[in-house]
Amino acid sequence: MKFSIILKGAAAAAAVGGLAVTTAGAASASTTTARQAKPVEAITRIVNRTDGGGGGPWAYDSFTRDLKVFYLGKSADPAEAATPYMYYATITDTGTFRDRPGALTPNQGGHYAGENLRPGQVTGPISGFGQWAVFYASAKAHNGLAPSVLKGQVNSAYPSSTWPELAFPAGTTFAGVSESSYGYDYQAVPFTKYVVRTVNGKHVIVKVTDYRQHWSDTSLNGDGQLPGDGNILGAR
Repeated sequence: MKFSIILKGAAAAAAVGGLAVTTAGAASASTTTARQAKPVEAITRIVNRTDGGGGGPWAYDSFTRDLKVFYLGKSADPAEAATPYMYYATITDTGTFRDRPGALTPNQGGHYAGENLRPGQVTGPISGFGQWAVFYASAKAHNGLAPSVLKGQVNSAYPSSTWPELAFPAGTTFAGVSESSYGYDYQAVPFTKYVVRTVNGKHVIVKVTDYRQHWSDTSLNGDGQLPGDGNILGAR
């Protein structure tokens, strides 16, 4: 589920549980151990957000996003003195999509290259997650700062790649905010319609069904651009 997500390699990894976190800089390294505390949480209802695939925008999504930001402690490394507070974060998204007939299909890999969505619109459920490895902030996160509702085309103003920053006060500076992994699943609900066709010189009404379509878009499968990742094709 692209949502204009830009993924980059993680600089550090967090192990949930006893939570031992190690970060390394070019000249120095520091290790901090902390318990997993109750996270700062923000739930946002997002309506009609543009979804990008391998060929550009292909759908509009409406979903609920649950952000959790976990505090890991204060870094003792002088290199992080300006942004000493350590965090990692997760998001969970659940909702629905509706495709944009005529646009390029989300998977443009292999034999799908250049294929457009069919004229009949399809809809269906989407679900997914995102994870951010350890990052640093100059202030602490708080509940109640992220927007509760976002409507329309707001991707540029609220990019998914920096979503955890919404849980921090205005003016906070950050270091190392980078989404380390994500995964989204799309299921197009079977679409049924009746069309008129000519059979043996006679006009007859025929029931046509486009069966369930599936597309998997993750950080481990080429952003959903491999031939085996499935696709959303639309309805005839």
